[in-house]
Formats: sequence, C-alpha cells, structure tokens
Amino acid sequence: MCVDTTRQSIDMQQIQNRRFMYNPKTGILVLGYQYEPKNLLLSSHADELAGAGITKGYDDFVRGWIGTGSNYPKGVIHFAPSVDERCVWLFDRAFRTLEMFRENGAQDETVIRGFGKRWERPLSDIIAAEQKVSVREQLQRIPEIKTDKPKIKYQQER
Repeated sequence: MCVDTTRQSIDMQQIQNRRFMYNPKTGILVLGYQYEPKNLLLSSHADELAGAGITKGYDDFVRGWIGTGSNYPKGVIHFAPSVDERCVWLFDRAFRTLEMFRENGAQDETVIRGFGKRWERPLSDIIAAEQKVSVREQLQRIPEIKTDKPKIKYQQER
C-alpha cells in the first residue's frame, strides 16, 4: 500500500503489524503486508517497496514496523535499523517520520523503539503534545507597550 501523506492520511491505530517505509522528502509512505503474529515473513522491506512500484531511492526511506496489539494498545513504532542520534541525517529523517505518524494517529503513549539513546520510550518523551493556549493566556503573553515620551505642553507657562 502506497500513501502520499501530503494528500492522504491513515489511522495508525488501525494497523496491527506492518512494515513501513517513509520518505520524508516526498511524503510517500509504503505499508507492507498485514502480518499475523505467528505468520512467517513473506518478503523484505526492499521487496515491499518494489511491490509498490518504487525501484529507486531505497536509502531515502526510513524503515521499520508499526502496529497495535495487546502488548501495545496505543501502538508501537519500531525503527529497523535503529536510529543513532550521532547520525544526524538519519536522525532528522526519523524525527520527521515520527511527526508524520503523530499526524496520522500516533498518540502520546505510542511506544517508540530504536530511536536515540533509549531503546523504548513513549512518543510524548520525543515530541511534546500540542497544548491549546487559552485566549486569556495569549493576551497575558503580549507585552505591554510602554512609552516614555515626555508630555508636550502646548500652553505657555506663566
């Protein structure tokens, strides 16, 4: 399944166990076969990418697994290979991948594996939840404009 995330959306919470390949430059997300927990793997990331009609730019895609289930009721995003923060170009693309999944159903409690120093952590540790700011708070943040202009007297003093 090939999805252009700039025009279409998915609900990550509806996916049980699939490979993913995402190209942050183009916004193309390729989802592999829906695997049952006890089924053997039928193909690789490369096979599923070619099956979607993409035969060039394999290394431009961030790869891994996504899904929800009994152990991960809010979902899991597993990067394969793992993303090391010392590899800046891959870390940046993986972060943009997480942002895309956030827009497509990943929740604060979604478990992220293989991203950075810690093996497993919730998405909220990586991407802060968007907080809605009340109008009152917005108005309180606007600095008051103080003018130190001297008052001009238009009448002559006697």
